[in-house]
Amino acid sequence: MKSVAWSARLAKRISVAAVVGLAAVTVATADEADYRFQLNYRVSLGALPIGNATLVGTFEGPKYRIDGFGKLTGIAGVLYEYSASASSAGRLQHGRTQPSAFSVNATDGKKTATIRMTMNSSGVRQLRITPTPTPYHVNHPNRVKVTEADKRGIIDPISALFFPGGYSVDGFDKRACERSVPIFNGQERFDVNLEYREIQPVSGGVGFADEVLVCNARYRAIAGHRTDKDEVKTAEKITAEVMLTPVPGSDILVPYRVTIPTPLGAAVVQATELTASGALQTRAAALAD
Repeated sequence: MKSVAWSARLAKRISVAAVVGLAAVTVATADEADYRFQLNYRVSLGALPIGNATLVGTFEGPKYRIDGFGKLTGIAGVLYEYSASASSAGRLQHGRTQPSAFSVNATDGKKTATIRMTMNSSGVRQLRITPTPTPYHVNHPNRVKVTEADKRGIIDPISALFFPGGYSVDGFDKRACERSVPIFNGQERFDVNLEYREIQPVSGGVGFADEVLVCNARYRAIAGHRTDKDEVKTAEKITAEVMLTPVPGSDILVPYRVTIPTPLGAAVVQATELTASGALQTRAAALAD
């Protein structure tokens, strides 16, 4: 029973991260932006559907805003109902995303938590978490403290989801899969280390290309986590698979499918529909400065 409970916590941690990462309903319309895309996802654990998510991006010149909404539902009480909306805004520059603001609203039906964060090229400027974490939570003896250095040179989980400059008339740029992504979500600082695997044909579907760029992805905890948590230790040993697909009319790559092994079966976030309108005026011609 203890093993099942632990496995459930790991599956919930991974699935919630996927939903929050793919989280809200956009405030801009196609008429108000130069370019807009929308992605719908379904989330499953093993053979069981457990949720869905929507990701919407709007662009005006180099400025971007990504909004999303995701919801997880329970499996016989093992995973509780959980929903989150999230938003990130910033600019495309030097073939990268430079976020300026990030927010999350999350609830399990009983408690609600919010995170508000502003950033610039140097790192986090302001951070507010509601409710305020207790001193015991922040100063737990097994928690790795988040330092000011950990808040520099980071991007938020939403901005980390799309890769400008990853696609052109020549096809995929493999460098989209050859990088380490430094992420800070307001509470935890971690890296997602990507490694190129292959370019693979897929059946496509509504709005999708017939090939995807496949990356291996590894999670590495940096700060904000607890060293005594088994799910953190296990997550660092897992190699996930990330498939990236081009968004029509742009040089942007977004997740087509993310597959993460867990003790309860593979957690899969699968794109089901992609639509795009307008024209992306600012292209990220290169992935490096």
